[in-house]
Amino acid sequence: MVGIVSIVLQTTLVQHLPFVPDLLLILCVYLGIYHRTVGGAAAAFFLGYGLDACSGAPVGMNAFAMSLVFATVSATARQLWLQNPASVLFMVFLGVVLKTVAVLLLSDFGQIHLIFQATAARHIVWDAVLAILLTPMVFTLLYRGEPFDYKV
Repeated sequence: MVGIVSIVLQTTLVQHLPFVPDLLLILCVYLGIYHRTVGGAAAAFFLGYGLDACSGAPVGMNAFAMSLVFATVSATARQLWLQNPASVLFMVFLGVVLKTVAVLLLSDFGQIHLIFQATAARHIVWDAVLAILLTPMVFTLLYRGEPFDYKV
């Protein structure tokens, strides 16, 4: 339910803001840290697929990017303890960079060279700042909504 609401917010309401926060990326990082299961991987994929379907992006671009973010965060969370706020915020920053690189690689025949331009770098910084600012609120809401026996 949270994923559907986030997709609707991401594709409709927050599009009118000067800088669009990536709520789905924050959800994928949350899934990668707290739900490192097949269900978490499927949820990350379907969040990206839902974003592709609702935003008009080429099908599979965001699904791949969200799956990549989930896989990276999940693999990192298996090796490192990611329960302190600084490491979680670093994983959100890493997720923003990974998603941007993946989208640039898949869009218009691999325009990865755009990441080195100032506008793309500024875009990554603003996306990361917005995601980092929203992460504590989103993580708190998601964590409090979980059943007590399922929490890590």
